[in-house]
Amino acid sequence: MIEIVESGQLVARRREATNKGAARALRRSGRIPAILYGDGIPKAVSVDAKEWTHNFRNTSGNTIIGLKLDNDEQKVLVKDTQVDILTGNVMHIDFYAIRAGKKLSTVIPIHLEGTPRGVIEGGILEQKIEEIEVVCLPKDIPDFFELDVSRLEIGDSLHVRDIPVPREVELRAGADLTVVVITHAKAVVEPAAEMEEEAEEEITIGDKSEDSAE
Repeated sequence: MIEIVESGQLVARRREATNKGAARALRRSGRIPAILYGDGIPKAVSVDAKEWTHNFRNTSGNTIIGLKLDNDEQKVLVKDTQVDILTGNVMHIDFYAIRAGKKLSTVIPIHLEGTPRGVIEGGILEQKIEEIEVVCLPKDIPDFFELDVSRLEIGDSLHVRDIPVPREVELRAGADLTVVVITHAKAVVEPAAEMEEEAEEEITIGDKSEDSAE
């Protein structure tokens, strides 16, 4: 159920200074500031930017990788990454250490399968949530949840309670939370019709102005 990165470990170094100036200096030197959570007191670390980009950039939140720190390798999840929207460079990473036999919290994507009948009839599919938080053992982390939407008519919806969930996995969301809904397509006003309405309004206003002038 879980994807394990086998391409090698990611080496981390401890960092003492954690202010913005130190973080900028790290990035200029080719490293990415990071925090390691889940193993006692959070640890400020850094990883090599080239190594991350080459081997781990596409790592998802439910992928376990090996993080080597102080000659000791820990299994971790990537909990969050901050990316510069202009350059696409990773600015900061949050790692979460995991232990066998200890449950953890992570976020799993929700994939939709099939084309709804309501969409074929002209409706619009709206996916309200695209991922959901779960609690489970590391070995039981799903790659994703799949919802079959092919039978949905206009006005139909699916909720968290409709997600097929393995017995070992606990969802951290209300059962009645809407995941997907098929709605009616909104009527589109043609530009020509809008112009005609505006023209009629101008004529009416003009007539009133002439009357008042008399």
